[in-house]
Amino acid sequence: MPSQPRSRSNGELAERVKSILASKNLTLYQVSERSAEIFGRSSPHFLPHNLYYDFRQGRFSPSLFQLFALSWISGYRLTDWLSVFGFDVSLIPGLQIQLPSRRTALLDSSLNESNAHIPWLRNLGTGTPAGVVPLSQVLEWTYSRHVTSPAEPRSKNFLYAKIGYQDALSFPELLPGSIIRIRPGVGDEMLRQAQGGQSSALLLLEHARGLCCCRIRSLRNGRIAIISAQLPYAQVEFKVPEEARLVGMVDLEIRSLMRPQPPIVAKALARRWRPEMLPSPSTQLGPLLRRARLRMGLSFRAASAISRELASLLEDERYFAAPGSLSDYETLNIPPRHFHKIVTFCVVYSLGLHAIFETLGLGLQDAACEPIPHLLTGRPLSAMDRAVDETDEGEQAGFLEKLVAELGEIPFFLRGSLQALSGLQRPSLKDFFGIGRAGSNFHPCLSGGLIAVVNRQKKKPNDCGSKPLWQQPLYVILKRDGTYLCGCCSRENNSLIVHTYPGGVHRRDQFRNRDAEVIGKIVAVVRKLN
Repeated sequence: MPSQPRSRSNGELAERVKSILASKNLTLYQVSERSAEIFGRSSPHFLPHNLYYDFRQGRFSPSLFQLFALSWISGYRLTDWLSVFGFDVSLIPGLQIQLPSRRTALLDSSLNESNAHIPWLRNLGTGTPAGVVPLSQVLEWTYSRHVTSPAEPRSKNFLYAKIGYQDALSFPELLPGSIIRIRPGVGDEMLRQAQGGQSSALLLLEHARGLCCCRIRSLRNGRIAIISAQLPYAQVEFKVPEEARLVGMVDLEIRSLMRPQPPIVAKALARRWRPEMLPSPSTQLGPLLRRARLRMGLSFRAASAISRELASLLEDERYFAAPGSLSDYETLNIPPRHFHKIVTFCVVYSLGLHAIFETLGLGLQDAACEPIPHLLTGRPLSAMDRAVDETDEGEQAGFLEKLVAELGEIPFFLRGSLQALSGLQRPSLKDFFGIGRAGSNFHPCLSGGLIAVVNRQKKKPNDCGSKPLWQQPLYVILKRDGTYLCGCCSRENNSLIVHTYPGGVHRRDQFRNRDAEVIGKIVAVVRKLN
């Protein structure tokens, strides 16, 4: 998310802004006068009439308030104006995934670009093969489609979160760094299910210290207790809804298997602590930042260190925030001058962009909603963007429709995070395998599996006998008869030993070298939990 595309000169940026305003029959002088009328000349929203000159000289970068004024006056979306100046807000969830997170944090799925086109697939046949199958054998790429295409299932308002490495109460069922999907709005039903015992499903719970994903036990008088699966977290009781809120039920996990790491039990969560009342939403930026930082378990120095990683990742020092600056933002309650720090707050503190806008008095629901025409933004069109949307109405249901129905909703906002989750620089359709929810027959970590992402460059099995199940490397194996297996495997003499779990019972399958071939290592898996 560079602050300004390196291929675009200051003069080109000025001409770009001039063209966008001209499409609305506006001049910069008119925009400047209107900003003075609406907001006042002393307001941070005021746009100077010499803006083009400052752009060309490279001495000026508009503030968030000035960009909001441009959106308000021109009628074009604020997110599109941010994109013109080099800020693609749809990349924020991907940055959250790449950087380490101490505590469980919600991902902002609302930042998905609603006007984007995505590559789409179609069936190569009408059959729906069972078991493990390479997606390249049953699907092929076709024309791109709009994100809001009918091919996308109707949204169920799912939420998405990333499991932190200090509060992984559901370990080893869920690993630190896993992306989970939450189905909200079933709180009463979940409490009834947990009555007299523990809940059968994993739940996302919000309390004054943050979020946690775990099972709960329902107690008397509207109280619940959190249950840690394996690690020595304190068993704390909460009163619902005063001290805790049931966000929803976890029904899907996207797990990266590149380098699974064990969680760390934070001292603050290992000792028994007294729950506090859930705070009301903050109406000022300072209290909002302080609460978010503490919920993420960060000191000023730790937060600054993560911002340093972000600045290095984006190759722009303006995303770095010194510990003293972070303290000033909280205590002085003064918003940052530039949008770079807003991005830093979203990524490091796991804050929603809309929440920050609201505290600054920039309600996006009252702002313009018309997209800037793509040709005016200056962004290059990909081959998929240039493709014409076409829907084959005569196409019969097949593997794709079955897979989409199993997923329930496709998280398009994560499409740019595949490299971070799998480590593959240029993933292709040949790297994806459907595993047909039969993963429990292969390995417990693949239970409920739908899709496995495979690194086909890694074909040498590692010895896994001494590792726990959650840390064992998994592979896709092609048998001589053309069928596939998934599981942990190792070489012994001239044989390939594959460890499978049919019916939950461990079994060793031995193959001669010419009877089985390792296709590659599984680096990510998408699996249903319910």
